[in-house]
Amino acid sequence: MTQELLVTVAVLSHNLEGYIGHSLKTINKQTYRNMDIVILDNASTDDTLTEINHWVARDDRMRLIKNNKRRGVATMRNRALKEIRGKYFIFVDGDDQLAPAFVETLVKGLEENPDVDIASVGFSWGASGVPKKANEVKFRRIDRAAMFEGVTHRGHVISGMVWNKAYRSANLLDSQVRFDESLELAEDHLWIAQLVASKAMSEYSIFASEVLYNKVSRSTSIIHTASHALREREREIDQQIARIGDNII
Repeated sequence: MTQELLVTVAVLSHNLEGYIGHSLKTINKQTYRNMDIVILDNASTDDTLTEINHWVARDDRMRLIKNNKRRGVATMRNRALKEIRGKYFIFVDGDDQLAPAFVETLVKGLEENPDVDIASVGFSWGASGVPKKANEVKFRRIDRAAMFEGVTHRGHVISGMVWNKAYRSANLLDSQVRFDESLELAEDHLWIAQLVASKAMSEYSIFASEVLYNKVSRSTSIIHTASHALREREREIDQQIARIGDNII
C-alpha cells in the first residue's frame, strides 16, 4: 500500500495504572502509522490518566475522551463507535498488548478482500504476542455461518471478543448494531453475534491464526469478579445468541 488509509483505534480504560502505558506503547510502535487513536477513560481514580497523558503528549495521533462519572463498558463501546473517523475500526482493551504488525496485518487483509467487512487474527492469554510481518500472515475466507460459529462458541480460535478484529467502518455503522447498555458482562459477545448476522455486513469474513494480540489477564477484571447474578444474565445472553443463530443458514 503506497498510501495508508486512516484507521480508528479505540482504547478503553478504567483504573489500569501499570497497564495502560504498556498498551499505548505497543500501539505507538505499530508498523502501520496512519491511525486515529481515541482513548476513552471511564472515570479512573488511580494514576491511569497520568500514563495516558504522557502518551497523548508524545503522540499527536492520540486523543483522550474522559468521563468524570463512571459508565458501563457497553456505554463506552457505543461512544467509541461515535468517534470513528477511519475507513477501518479496531477495539483495544487498555490493559492488552499488540504485536507490531497487528494493525498493518488487519488492514492489508481487508484491502486485499474488498468484499469482506471483518478480519480477525489469533490471540493469546497472558503471554507476549508473536511479532509477525504483515506479509507472513495468511488469511482464509469463511462464510457467515462459519464466522457466526467462530464468534459464538466458547474456546473457538476466532472468539466472541471484539478486540482481535478490524471492521470496515462504513458497513459497521450502516448495520446500526450497538452494544446493549443494560449489560455488564457478555455485551461484546452479543454485539459481535448480532453484527455477523446483520445483512448490512458482507457474507464473508477472513481469519488468520497467527497470534498478534495479547490479552492480559487481571485478577480484578470483570471476567474474574462477576457475581452470580451476572453469570445468570450471561446464560440468558447465550440463549439470545442461539436464537440469532437459528436465522443463519
